[in-house]
Amino acid sequence: MRLENRCIIPADRGTAWNLILDLPRVAPCIPGLQALTPDGENRFVGTMQAQAGPLRVNLSGTIQILAQDAAQGTAQLRLEAADQRLGGSVHTNLTLQLTATAANQTELTITTDTNFGGRLATLGQPIIRRKAAATMDEFARNLAALLSESG
Repeated sequence: MRLENRCIIPADRGTAWNLILDLPRVAPCIPGLQALTPDGENRFVGTMQAQAGPLRVNLSGTIQILAQDAAQGTAQLRLEAADQRLGGSVHTNLTLQLTATAANQTELTITTDTNFGGRLATLGQPIIRRKAAATMDEFARNLAALLSESG
């Protein structure tokens, strides 16, 4: 399933870039993410809880920064996680694109290409799309709050 979500970050592109790629710092802004710790260069392990339709999932897995280009404002990441209880899995390739839209405003576009396995694959696309949009909205609010706290 391919999704594209956007949000506005209330910061210039350089500040937004440094924040977005500091995954442990930005992790608390992601709804449901409970832990994210370094596991080698550009690789992190984490756990996340989420409710999607009738399923409550507890995902454990890794996220890895595969490539980044500060000049272009793009980054490629891979997320692989599983819920052992449900027997479900998620494999996602993410592309992040930061575009300056004003002096202190940057648009973040996150394009995901995700494959679901197990019970997670039984969720319909409308449920997943709604959950992704709601998660992105909450992430944007949390990110704005983090930026206002840090100056």
